[in-house]
Amino acid sequence: MPSENQDLLKTQTPNSPKLSVPSDILLSLVALPMLGGLVVAKAAAEFVASIGVESEELFRGSRLPVLNFPQSQD
Repeated sequence: MPSENQDLLKTQTPNSPKLSVPSDILLSLVALPMLGGLVVAKAAAEFVASIGVESEELFRGSRLPVLNFPQSQD
């Protein structure tokens, strides 16, 4: 006579999806786009940082000409 606990275990097991492609192949297919995304994100961060540095140089005034003001005589 089977116990009730054994019947519960049989009814509550989820149906696992049957994959025709092994999981290691799926993992290898996903790895390349993920690594590419990381490389692109790093390049974008460096680009934004370089734009920030250039804008600081522009607003600092190091590239502006020196203005000669006449001396006032008192």
